[in-house]
Amino acid sequence: MINELDDQVATLKELVRRKGLNTPTGTLSSPAVNEELSQRKVPHTMAITSGKGGVGKTLVTVNLAIQFARQGLKVLLIDADLGLANIDVVLGMSTPQYTIQDVLEGNLTLDQVAVEGPEGITVLPAASGVTALSVLTEEQKIALMDHIDHWNADFDVVLVDTGAGISENVRFFVLAVERIMVVATPDPTSVTDAYALMKVLFLNHRASHFDLVVNQVRDEAEAKEVYRTLAQVADKFLNIVLNFVGFIPEDTQLAQSVRQQKPVSIAFPNAPVSLAFHKMSKNLLRMWQQKRHEEGRMIFFWRRLLKDAPGQSES
Repeated sequence: MINELDDQVATLKELVRRKGLNTPTGTLSSPAVNEELSQRKVPHTMAITSGKGGVGKTLVTVNLAIQFARQGLKVLLIDADLGLANIDVVLGMSTPQYTIQDVLEGNLTLDQVAVEGPEGITVLPAASGVTALSVLTEEQKIALMDHIDHWNADFDVVLVDTGAGISENVRFFVLAVERIMVVATPDPTSVTDAYALMKVLFLNHRASHFDLVVNQVRDEAEAKEVYRTLAQVADKFLNIVLNFVGFIPEDTQLAQSVRQQKPVSIAFPNAPVSLAFHKMSKNLLRMWQQKRHEEGRMIFFWRRLLKDAPGQSES
């Protein structure tokens, strides 16, 4: 049976076909555009998500972006919690004048909406308190894919901060990138919800590789225990690969930085939690480079969603 997201992807493919896009190769039919896309840098893309809210998902996303930027990488940070955005708050930025909503409504381009954050990070802000964006239409998804795919800006790393849970928007963004990072804490409800998220993505959408970050732990031993619990169950019942990327220790300086509305990597760069984010960024870069070495050039960003759709004919 074709699942819910497969039906959506089928609709997306039909809309793409009508617009003259070539979904098997993920490029426009124009030779000039084909050449332009083939020459563009292919960024490492990762969605950071969680089974439940309140586990520090956005804090992880923001601090990883800072750590990548400090290593000389050009970073794009997308706030994909479209109706409940808070990236600007966590980064200590002023409320953005324009958001992704303006792009989806056809009023502005990405260049006009994107803002520069700390350490030179490029941020695509989302709107807060806009219920109309809680579920994107198929037309909005196509528009967003096209805008990003043909944005005249090359990035080394694209981080997508999704909403929590398994909503339609979360699944769309998670399935449109190269890697999926799940953030969890030792709290039993967080562990259970993290497993439920992976289960849905595996059973319904064939996602079989996940990265795990364990937040709010006393030490590495506690984090590894959470990882082993999830990995054993996931391997036994789901047959998925779960990679342990790192852990975030409990640190009073993290709480202080949140109150100051500054990322801890900036407010307290030598704090244990900041060093943990630095180590995590190194681990991720090593894993990404190894994957590229083994598998070759990745498909450019969002087109993967259309190309990998199960049960769809290539026409």
